[in-house]
Amino acid sequence: MILRRVIGHFQKQEWTAIFLDFLIVVLGVVIGVQVNSWWAGLSDARREMAYVTALQEDFKLVIAELEGDAALYEGIANSMALLLDQSRKAAPDASLAALNAAAGQLITMEGTPIVSDTYANLTGSGDLAIIESQAVKNSLPVFFAQADTVKLVGNTHEMQLVNVFQPYIINNLDYPGMTANGRRGKGLIAFEPERILAVLPTAEFRNVVAVKWDIVTDLRNNILKALDDARDVEVVLEAELHKRFSSQSIP
Repeated sequence: MILRRVIGHFQKQEWTAIFLDFLIVVLGVVIGVQVNSWWAGLSDARREMAYVTALQEDFKLVIAELEGDAALYEGIANSMALLLDQSRKAAPDASLAALNAAAGQLITMEGTPIVSDTYANLTGSGDLAIIESQAVKNSLPVFFAQADTVKLVGNTHEMQLVNVFQPYIINNLDYPGMTANGRRGKGLIAFEPERILAVLPTAEFRNVVAVKWDIVTDLRNNILKALDDARDVEVVLEAELHKRFSSQSIP
């Protein structure tokens, strides 16, 4: 319709009308672009809020996992400290059950899965660009870099489990005796629980125990660092959500 009208104005040489028609077309295009841009921005803002909310849920789980694993490795380190202390005594004063239970911690390890599907989606899809908060974008890589360190130390621990701790126990200690407390009702009973007394004062035993103490302490320290970083992320996400809801920027 506009094109037919413009042609008519040209035929009649109505230059003012032609100019007005041209202006209407240009304004229509500009307004259309602005409306589309507004809708796209609104969509990105909603997606951003969804991502931030999902990240907050992910980090609640991550923090709970890290807290639990830090406590576990602290307990293992304490067991190794007990064994080293007992090994220095002419006659250990801890019970056989306590000594075997502590030695059983040599083969205890806990994987620390640090997973955020939301962050993986953000980075994999390129949607990280829609996150406006620089604080959020800065804190996430810091945490996941530390998470990679935790994984690396955990892998070292796993290799030591296979190459150091398990072979030592199999060759020198009573495996059922050390794990019976956690496996009652499954037919596993102690055969020679007193073997711990023979190896307790030896240098080889102390060295194996010291290696375990060293790796779990290192792992715990890295987990605690990751925990601090995760809590920092949680604070940043909470502040971002509070800011958005307070300003009611998302209708």
